[in-house]
Amino acid sequence: MLLSLIVLLYFIVVQFFANNIKFYGNKGLPYFVLFLSFVILNILRIYCQLFFSDIPNYKSIFEAIQPISFVMSSGYGLELYDADVEIGFRVFISIYKFFCNDFFYFLFFISIVELSVFYFFCKRCKISPVNAFPIYIALTYITFQIGMLRQALAFCFFLLALVYINRKIIYILFLLLGFTFHKSILFCVFFLWSDKFIKKEIIYGVFLISLFLYLLKIDIINYFVAYLGMDEEVKAARVGFYMNVDRENNFLGIGFWERFISFILMNVVYADLLKKNKITVNHNLIYNLGISVIILQMIFFSSPTITSRLRYYIVIFPFIFLSEYIYSEYKSGIKWIYQFLFFMYLFMYLYFQASYLQ
Repeated sequence: MLLSLIVLLYFIVVQFFANNIKFYGNKGLPYFVLFLSFVILNILRIYCQLFFSDIPNYKSIFEAIQPISFVMSSGYGLELYDADVEIGFRVFISIYKFFCNDFFYFLFFISIVELSVFYFFCKRCKISPVNAFPIYIALTYITFQIGMLRQALAFCFFLLALVYINRKIIYILFLLLGFTFHKSILFCVFFLWSDKFIKKEIIYGVFLISLFLYLLKIDIINYFVAYLGMDEEVKAARVGFYMNVDRENNFLGIGFWERFISFILMNVVYADLLKKNKITVNHNLIYNLGISVIILQMIFFSSPTITSRLRYYIVIFPFIFLSEYIYSEYKSGIKWIYQFLFFMYLFMYLYFQASYLQ
């Protein structure tokens, strides 16, 4: 727990200096900070994976899969008889084991893939990495990226798909590749529209409908699934696995108010950027994804695993949208108030995310 908080504090300090202090004549400093950040994140990863309960299961899967050379010569070696693991992930392990048979380095390689793809996504979508990484660490890295390896790799395909969201065929192809690692990425087909500029009246209307469903506890999702007779299809995509769980929903608790306030703040920010004629294609994409996670968590209120597992695909976007606004638009002394509040929020979020380390 303490180590994860220290790492977040390190990235907050990096963020502070990057946004407020200009360094001249030292062109190598950003590369040194990038390398140091990578080392620190992997120290944190190694520490957390000692405690994360799914890692021993992944080690068993890794040991059961044969190298791709063996598979090609003998015709078997990818089969798993005690685990339901997608073929893409099995082939991924098999190809890796052609070069190295060490599970520790396998986890390191996955970490390289995850961090590189997220950094690439930030650069291509013109998101400041120093603003995005504290959010990424607090909201997804400590649990999702470190422990849920198949879904974390599927998330990488989703980020790559978003880079090419204006080319729908490529977007779908990346999702199909991600589907071979974790079927839950099928959920991301719903974001095919996310590069479009949608009238705010439509977004407000959809939000009010989702709020109405939430407050009256109308479980419209399970109703439509049963009405359309799509139970088997939902199960095949593992969505049913996430929907049908016995977990208490904290109705009108802190999660509800977090989403409600986030929706208001995002739309205030969007309106201000629109008035200043600063809304870009990338702003709009991040905004749409951020609004989507808020609305979907309202609609899926009766399926807490949907809101705690599938949301990892898009949970970072509301806060990236707000963070980019704070650090680009506020230059006066009041900026420190917003920065401090944001900093405290990330610390609280990380505290609960890293509870498995206690």
